[in-house]
Amino acid sequence: MVSFLAKRLALAVVTIYIVITLTFFMVRLMPGNAMSYLESQLTAQGGLSTAEIAAKVQEAYGVQASGPLWQQYLAYVGHAFTGNFGTSIINPGQTVLSVIAGALPWTLLVIGLALLISFTIGVVVGTLIAAFPQSALAKIGTGVVSFLAAVPNYIVALVLIYVVADRGHLLPASGPYSLTATPGWNFPFVGSVLQHAILPVLSYVIVAFGSWALTMKGSVSTILGADYVRTGEAWGLSRRRVTQSYIGRNAMLPMVTNLGLSLGYMFGGSVFIETFFVYPGLGYYLIQSVNERDYSVMMGCFILITVAVVVANLIVDLVYPLVDPRIMSPGRARQKGLTVSGLATENQVADPAERSVA
Repeated sequence: MVSFLAKRLALAVVTIYIVITLTFFMVRLMPGNAMSYLESQLTAQGGLSTAEIAAKVQEAYGVQASGPLWQQYLAYVGHAFTGNFGTSIINPGQTVLSVIAGALPWTLLVIGLALLISFTIGVVVGTLIAAFPQSALAKIGTGVVSFLAAVPNYIVALVLIYVVADRGHLLPASGPYSLTATPGWNFPFVGSVLQHAILPVLSYVIVAFGSWALTMKGSVSTILGADYVRTGEAWGLSRRRVTQSYIGRNAMLPMVTNLGLSLGYMFGGSVFIETFFVYPGLGYYLIQSVNERDYSVMMGCFILITVAVVVANLIVDLVYPLVDPRIMSPGRARQKGLTVSGLATENQVADPAERSVA
């Protein structure tokens, strides 16, 4: 287990290092060169000497625009690993880290809440569709979730803004909270935050739960036809035991992986949803930085997303053996009496206390 963890941690560090290296050269290979572009902007403004312009470029990007490339590279990597990504160009006086720290709670609130809700609904709906494939509910449900999974979330966002906010005047369509609410842990502010989060959350949930449902349906359908499920039913195991131990647990394996990756990508926010609802999350600032060529914020967001995905993968790797013992080394699996299919050995399953008359 220690060697497994050490390998995963080493891989995570190497991945993050590679991404930081790519972002360093990306700035210099982009059309117009981001630092040269900023230098030209500061020069056009006038009133600054060459030394002052170089100092402002260094403040923005964390490295000097001049000097040997290897020195710039080492300085950039050192600053990046300490969380120093420079300052925002379109938000003077704010560091990239402060911009990200201010936007992150809003993204975690909306996207995190929407992800958990859509995952839960999708797992339940997908399981029901797969468990009763010939029912009218399954046929209608498959069509509905297939349609929703194919609809872009920004289309749903626009429809909700027009129908619910603009025409119905039922919920607010922009901002994280009302301007009349005083920020703090008080009921008016918390209520305003939740009210403003409803439409962004719905825009994500309506589309995302369809994808989760289709994934769960496919996973459960595959498990239902597995030999070890039919064998367990033939041995007279209770339906509850078969469903929980053989169908549910195995069907959740790909869902756990996808959920872990989604939790990592969640830190990137949703650029369309947050932009349409003027919600100040990471997705909103990311698209703003792209449009305004604020490369410091852009690179900070990219690195944050990378770190989040890498950490999410690491957590999934550590949790997976608890969900699926089959990924243990073959020797340990045999010691625990696990077969290749994931079932207990025949002697274990044949426990008279677990058998019932069919």
